Amino acid sequence: MKYFLIFASIFFFSCASFKAKAPENFAEYSDTPNCKFKAVSSDGVLYRVSEYEQESKASVDFWKEAFLLKMKNANYKQEDSLNISIGGKPAIGYIFSFANAAGHDLYLVAAVQSKETMFVVEAAGESAKFETRKQDILNAINNIIID
Repeated sequence: MKYFLIFASIFFFSCASFKAKAPENFAEYSDTPNCKFKAVSSDGVLYRVSEYEQESKASVDFWKEAFLLKMKNANYKQEDSLNISIGGKPAIGYIFSFANAAGHDLYLVAAVQSKETMFVVEAAGESAKFETRKQDILNAINNIIID
């Protein structure tokens, strides 16, 4: 869950105006009363879609640079850049790795602006488990509908 807090610290939460479905072989769940969409696979890969009101109005290039710097400073290693869309709009997206005592985890984040809102998709899990679920996660991201 620490992965989700990194990106959320840049934004202020507001209620969701999107439709999302769980990736294939994931189960939707909610552990808090809020407007975030959450799902988990049987082997512990997490998936979340959130909507944040932007505290400051900035370009996508600004958010891309700010996010990459924040992740670098948190000792995440960029593994990949994603060519992805959310709600039919081109989005910024990355996969990062982070070493831990058991090996390393992967963390996917993708984001797109819509008016004064930023939609953020995150997925995280142990690297081998994440890799087996990666395509299902990417398919779910491409099927998100922004209202």
